[in-house]
Amino acid sequence: MNKTRDSLRQAVQELMNDVIEQGFHHLINHPQQSDDLNKIIKEATDEMNYQLIKIDSHQFHLESAELQKHYEIISRDSQRKSLELLSALQKIQILDNPRLRRV
Repeated sequence: MNKTRDSLRQAVQELMNDVIEQGFHHLINHPQQSDDLNKIIKEATDEMNYQLIKIDSHQFHLESAELQKHYEIISRDSQRKSLELLSALQKIQILDNPRLRRV
């Protein structure tokens, strides 16, 4: 079960680091959007830290179905938040790039 825990930690970090990396990349090229981009980056960092702490914040036995459910909830919540933040980032990118705007 420790392998599942480690895999989940890695997945959470990858999901949120992707948001953070894309946010920083866009920030470098579009500093005029720094307030909105910094908000997204901070939210991704806070969410990653929260989910990583949440992984080990339980009273379940290592091989229990409850622990598996706990991990599934964290995985689902992390994916949902990552998509939400990527969507917000994409909206900023579209505003900054007229070629991406719909006609």
